[in-house]
Amino acid sequence: MNKSLWIASCCLIIIGLLFLLAGVILQYYQQYKEPLKGRTTGKVVELLLAEPKKRTGAGYKNYYYPIFEYFAEGKLYKVRYPYGAYPSPFHINQEIKLCYNKEDPLEYQIAEINKWKLLSSALYGAGVISVMIGCIIFLIFAVRG
Repeated sequence: MNKSLWIASCCLIIIGLLFLLAGVILQYYQQYKEPLKGRTTGKVVELLLAEPKKRTGAGYKNYYYPIFEYFAEGKLYKVRYPYGAYPSPFHINQEIKLCYNKEDPLEYQIAEINKWKLLSSALYGAGVISVMIGCIIFLIFAVRG
């Protein structure tokens, strides 16, 4: 086997393992720092038409407030979302991913796409691809002699 290809395959495998390690560390750090650790899927069961508590200038008089229903820690919860809008960005029977506090499931928020989670996924992908390419190069040229 050509020595430079052997070195290249080893370097790709090592770099891939480092990317995988960085992805794992970043994911555990992100999970550790996250205040709302519970995950569930909620459903919009009702759109409540109500007047907002604070009036903001020349706007609509009434806003639609979604009522979410979700299971958390074995119980069913039905809560009103504190932010209303007209027209409503939600519709009845729409499923929404929610994060909630495991100690107090009534404390919740709509799950957002986290840029750190995307980065850890990208590091995983780069690591797996790098390790696979390194192994393929190693196997192809190890068989050739």
